[in-house]
Amino acid sequence: MRKSLQAAVSAGERLRWWLLEQSWFQSVLMPAMPRQLRWLLRRVYLAPIDFGDRLLGRSEPGLPAKATNFTGSAGPDFSSRGDALVKALADLAGMTPSSHVLDVGCGVGKLAIAMTHFLDENGSYEGLDIVPDAIEWCTKHVVGPHGNVHFTVADVYNKEYNPKGRVQPANYRFPYADETFDVVALYSVFTHMLPDDVDQYISEIARVLKTNGHIFATYFIINPESLRLMRSSGCAMQFKRNLGSHWIQNSRVPELAVAYDEEYIRGAHVRNGLSSPKIYEGKWCGRTGYWPGGSGFGDQDVLVAMKQ
Repeated sequence: MRKSLQAAVSAGERLRWWLLEQSWFQSVLMPAMPRQLRWLLRRVYLAPIDFGDRLLGRSEPGLPAKATNFTGSAGPDFSSRGDALVKALADLAGMTPSSHVLDVGCGVGKLAIAMTHFLDENGSYEGLDIVPDAIEWCTKHVVGPHGNVHFTVADVYNKEYNPKGRVQPANYRFPYADETFDVVALYSVFTHMLPDDVDQYISEIARVLKTNGHIFATYFIINPESLRLMRSSGCAMQFKRNLGSHWIQNSRVPELAVAYDEEYIRGAHVRNGLSSPKIYEGKWCGRTGYWPGGSGFGDQDVLVAMKQ
């Protein structure tokens, strides 16, 4: 019985990851679904896997249930992805255990949980997200040993992730003082935001960063190479609606997935007082990418820039 249950749970997980790699699913079927149906089906699909994990004793204490994780990484490697993100921030953005770190779009704690084991008593972590349930879960379950891990909900509108938000992202001011953070991280945030909103967030990030502090953010970057690969490789992420500065999958819910023209996004950094970013290429368009296989990290392009 146990072997049968384990096989069924593993098959369910493998099916999900296979679907996410299929262009017809990721870039056609998912965008065509109404938002409520997308979110419902995710929970309905993942809830039995959570139940099977509990019966098998595979649920890891202190980690969120897969059905509550809306960030895309709902597989069995939640912890390893958080650890890989910490390593990337240390290697590429100069993060140390004593750094003051802002995680914009913290979700249900992928980076936050890993940071509780990384920070020393002189460092700090602030998690910010527009999904109230995510902040509620993190506040209850993610506690650092030094009392230096905190979470804040941002009541910001997003048609996909927070359609009831009262503040437009282009008008949002981060609830932190100037020159507060050494590192600001955004994983899969700008991939769900439109140009005016991205520009405001980059401006706010530049404000709250210390001089020589770093922004580490992921994107889908459109340049001649990624455009050619996207069109020829049959990759899962397809952006066919070119709006000049950015590309989208879905006109009804454009925030579902957004890709940016490389020169546009470089300009957005520079005009807000940041250096032109260094790009570490991801695998999303069919290239090999910067990140090693099996790292559990790096499907998206990573841009790292410094406040000048």
